[in-house]
Parts: sequence; structure tokens; C-alpha cells
Amino acid sequence: MNTSPHAPPPPPSAPARERSAWARRPVLWASVGVLGLLAAMVVVGEVAGWPFLRQPLERAMARGAQVPVQLQGAVKLRLIWRPRLEVEHLRIASDPRFEAPHLLDAQRVTLAWRWGDVWRWRRGGTLHLQALRADVLDAHLVRTADGAANWQLGAQETPPPAVDAPGRSALPSFGNLTVGQGQIAWVDAVQDADVAVQVRGSEGRAASGPGTGYQASLTGRYRALPLKLAVRAGSTLPLLQDPDTASDAPWVPVRIEGTVAATRVLYDGQAASLLGMPRMQGTVEVAGPSLADVARPLGLTLPQTPPFDLRGELRQDAGVWRLKTTRAHIGSSRLQGDLQYEQRTEPPRLSGTLTGPKLALADLGPAIGGDRKTGAAAPADTSAGRALPQRRFNLPSLKAMDADVQMAIQELDFGTQAMAPLRQLKTRVFLDEGVLRLESLQADVSGGQFKGMTSLDSNASPAKWEARLAFEGIDMAGWIRGLRPDSAEGKAPPATATTALKRERQAARQGGEQPVQAYLTGELFGNLHLRGAGNSTADILGSADGPLQLRLREGTLSHLVTEAMGIDLAQALQVVITGDRPLPLRCARFDLVARDGVVRPSLAVIDNRDSTVWTTGQVSLRDESLNLHVVTRPKDWSLLSLRTPVTVTGTLSDPVVGIEPKRLAGRVLGALALGAAAGPAAAILPLLESGSANAKDPCNPPAAAGSNRSASPPTQKPR
Repeated sequence: MNTSPHAPPPPPSAPARERSAWARRPVLWASVGVLGLLAAMVVVGEVAGWPFLRQPLERAMARGAQVPVQLQGAVKLRLIWRPRLEVEHLRIASDPRFEAPHLLDAQRVTLAWRWGDVWRWRRGGTLHLQALRADVLDAHLVRTADGAANWQLGAQETPPPAVDAPGRSALPSFGNLTVGQGQIAWVDAVQDADVAVQVRGSEGRAASGPGTGYQASLTGRYRALPLKLAVRAGSTLPLLQDPDTASDAPWVPVRIEGTVAATRVLYDGQAASLLGMPRMQGTVEVAGPSLADVARPLGLTLPQTPPFDLRGELRQDAGVWRLKTTRAHIGSSRLQGDLQYEQRTEPPRLSGTLTGPKLALADLGPAIGGDRKTGAAAPADTSAGRALPQRRFNLPSLKAMDADVQMAIQELDFGTQAMAPLRQLKTRVFLDEGVLRLESLQADVSGGQFKGMTSLDSNASPAKWEARLAFEGIDMAGWIRGLRPDSAEGKAPPATATTALKRERQAARQGGEQPVQAYLTGELFGNLHLRGAGNSTADILGSADGPLQLRLREGTLSHLVTEAMGIDLAQALQVVITGDRPLPLRCARFDLVARDGVVRPSLAVIDNRDSTVWTTGQVSLRDESLNLHVVTRPKDWSLLSLRTPVTVTGTLSDPVVGIEPKRLAGRVLGALALGAAAGPAAAILPLLESGSANAKDPCNPPAAAGSNRSASPPTQKPR
């Protein structure tokens, strides 16, 4: 026998083991009984709807939501199989700081969920409900400027560092939503919205077929604009899906029709969310009094325009809008575009192309300070009698977004028969951090072309403006139709104006007697580089600095106009009797300099075989005053010439053409005195003009140095 103290005890005998098993059986049976009783209670509870859990459920829901929750009337709860709550009247209060009567007040409600969704919501995710059905629903959704929302129910248990407001501030998502009759008040300081929604219908993954979907009406204010919209939506929740959590929401058919302010809107397509950053694709029709009105809710920077009618295909996804137009009528302009607007970048960005057969300058009148109704440059906020646009630019809007848009317009119409339109206008529009630039600007006009750039910097105070333009080979009479005699009848020159004018100049050089077709012709060459500053077109031009140089080649000047500028009565009468004809120009040169808005010619001369015409003085763009003197020096003999400077005074909007009274009076009085002293025949001696046919080229002052005085500009003191 092993008597060691560490020896194991002997195994129990068979009777002992039997007695131990019988001793454990009551405990086992008791456990089974308890479990059975619990299972029976659960079954009974599930069948009965857990009526005794009503008060504990209210308290648990209130603790979870951190706002009072009331379950009124009949209540039935399912916790095990397809958990759901059926209640006669459900009321969820709103946090008092949001000043809303309640968050949700619903009658005859069925609310279904999955416990896994509840767990994810408690961890910081968006609350997803399997179904919400209500015969009557009244909701008040409020979000303040700091992003806090009264639908942010409960508190996160252990929020991960990356989880921020989007998940907690997101509206609940639904597998199925059915509302017999509902109203939703949406007040959102983040979206600047105060909208009332009346809704009826059903939608969701479980609702399908032609009879499902929502019919809703929206009235109120969105981004300071009144709206009234009727919406038909399909089988999810496009009106209430939060865009931050709806990136994977299914597409559903949507039709929106109504007005935003004075703009009429029709959208027919599909969407996955309609608030904030919606996902949409479909056809759109928008018509209203101005593009600026419809662009404001989207944060776009577009100019004030005449009434417009826009139709095309619209897509929006992840904050990127894309519009491809099939029709874009703005006033009398006819355009097409393929534009993309990135709403989520900082700042937002517009890019794409803008093309079309016609752009009318009058339709841009409101954008540059003109009259909104007519497009003319009539100031709306200054005294009458001003010609330059006075309306102040909306400079802050230039910082609201960036842009990079390619433009290609077939015709830029100036809105008058007196000026031919520009053809094949091309430019690239850049808007970057408040600086607007038109780069690679070029256009064809009347056989020639101009190129250049212009910019406006809204960051400076006042805004800085710069323009560089070059002109090449532009037929003056073909472009400025007011130079043609037939323009007085409102008739446009023939399409072959350039060819006809070249024949006219050739006939004039050969001494032909062909009637004049234009008072002034020639191919225009030149350039300008101007800078200015101001918050309106008038301010900028009124402070302009820089040179402007113009040349005319192979030109002609009307013989009658030449004699009229020299007040040569005898030769003018002869031209009237025999008929006007063009005189070939030896040269025409205009060197102008702007200083602080005052434009003065350093050299302004037109020279032909009959006379040399000099222009001196100034044009003030600050007060729009004119003070010009036109002096003509004849090269041929004339019997009756008053030889008095012609003056152009007044303003840009009301010019006054006259003559120099002192010189005219002196010459006439001299003729009268000589006639009284020596006889009537002697009275014409002061009016005789011998002329100077040997004058050198006045358009080239260095070459004219040392020549007679007729080749030098006359000295005039501007008044």
C-alpha cells in the first residue's frame, strides 16, 4: 500500500458516481425549465407585442436619442424576428436649442430596423431604417450655421478620429418609406434654405411599379430666392437623402417642374438625391429674365442678361455639374455650350466650351453697365447725357468661382447697321482668384483681323484694367458703314463691299468720275495698349493711360468732304454740280496718347492730292467733353475759300460741329473792308487760296523736316 501523503485519492465507487449524477439532475432540469420559461415568455411577448415594455422602451429610446420620445395609443413591438415597432402615435421631440415644436410627429406608424444597423449608428454611422410607414407625418428638420442638426439623435460611443459631422448630421436612410400624407419643414442655415414640403406616396426598394413614388410640392426660399416646385419621384428618397451619404443610392425617375424666383424650371430624368450636392442626369429646360438669377442658387458667376431660354442635357455627380445644351437663346443671341461646373472645389470652377452662330453685343449690355431692357449703354444710376456705361461692376462675384472656357462665336453683332459684325470670334476666358482675362482674342472683320487680350483685376481697389489690341487690314468703309452715303437710309453695303471699294480707289487713282461709294475708305492698321482703373466702364476709360496708333493704307477721301472741312465754298459748289468722287489718300495717320482719361493726338493727319487735314485738341473720357480743331490746308487754287478751322465741341453723346468764329469774322471783315475801299472786285482777294502743291509727306514728320509750313501741323491751343 502506498502511504505517501502525495498519492492521489482512490477513484469513487460506482454507487458514489450514481448518487452524484442524481444530485446534479435537479439543477439541470431547473435550468432547462428556466430557459423554457424564458423562451415561452419571449414567444408570448413577441405574440403579444411586449405591452409591458412600453414604458421601458420609451425610456430607452429617449436615452438613446437624448430627446423625449412618446409612444401613445396602441403599441406593438417585435424584437426577435424582423424587429419593428407599431404605434398609434409616435412623437420624437426636438432639442430645445433648435426652437422646433418637434422632430417627428407621426400617426399609425410602423418602424422596422435591423440590430446591426442600430449598432453601426451607435458607433457613429448614419442611421438606416428598414422601413418607415405612416398615415400622417409631420417633421421639422433644422440645421444651424455651425452644422448642428436636430436630427443628430444620440451620442457616439467611441467615435473614430476620422468620423465627423457628415455621418452624424446625415438624415436617416430608408429601405422603404410610405407616407399617406406628410409635411416636412426644412430650415437649413448651411444651405440657406427655408422650405416647406407637402408629400404623399410610397417609395423604397420594397415599393416598385407604376403606382409607386412620391408626389411632392416644395414652397419657400432657397438661397434667398423664392421657389415653388412640383416633384414626382420614384422608389427611394430623393427629396430627403443626404448627399454626403447618398453616393451609392440607386437611380430613380424624377420630374421637377416649377419656378425659382422668376425662372421657370423643368427637369425630367433620374436622380439619387436632390439636396445639397445632388446626383442627377436628364433633360432640363430653364427660362427666365436673366442668367444671373438662375446661377445664384448654384453659386455660379454669370452676367446679367436679357431673357433667356436654355435647353439641354444635365448631369450632376459628386458635386460636378455638366450641361450640354441643345438650345441656348439669350436675347437675340444663339449659342451652344458644353460646360462643366465643379461645385466642391474651393473656389468652384467652371470649364468647357461656348460656341454658336451669333452673339449680340446688346445682350451683354447689362453686364457692362448698359440698360437691361435694350442693352444700350445708357446708365441706370447716373445723370442723363452720358454716353459711357456707368453701372458698377459686381466685382465680388469674380471671386466666387474660377473659370476656363474656350469661346468660338461665328458672329458678334454690334446691334447697328452702321457697323459690320465681327466674324469668327475666338478667345479663352480665364477667371482665376478674382482676375478675369480674355486671352488669345481674335476676330475677322471686313477683310481684316484684330488680335489681343484684355484683363480685369478685381483684387485691386479700384479694379485694374488692361487691354492690348492690334488691327490689321480692316476695310474701314466695310466695317464702319456709317462712312457710306447709303447708311443714312439704314441700308447695309453689299456683301462685296471690299471688292467694290478697291475698284473705287483704282478708278479714283486713274482719274475716273465714278460716284463716291464711301466718304472714307482704306485698310486700317494699328494697335493700342491701354491701362485704367475703376469699378465701371466709365471709371476705367476715364482713367485710361497709353498709346493708340492707327494707319490707313490705299484709302480714299470724299472730295466734297475734303472741301467742306476746308470751307472751300467755290470748290465745294463745283463738286456738288459735277458730282462727288473719291480722292486717293497719300497717307492717313493718327497717333493718340491717353493720359488720365484725356486723349490727345500727337499726330493726326489725312493727306490727299487736294488738301492736308490736321486735327488737334482733346477728347476727355472723364467728363466726355470734346474740344477738337480740324484745319485743312489746300494744295490747289481756289476762288472762294474761308480757310477757317472746323471745331467739334460738346460731349460724346451730343457733339457740336462749328467753325472758328474769330478767324471767320476776321477774313470776312477783311473782304468787306477791302471791297469798300477798292471796289467789289477787290473783296474776293482775302478769300483767294493759292494752295501749296509741293508739300512733302505730312505723315512722316522727320521726312517733312525743313519743308514748308503746309507739311507741319498747325498750332492750335485746345480750349
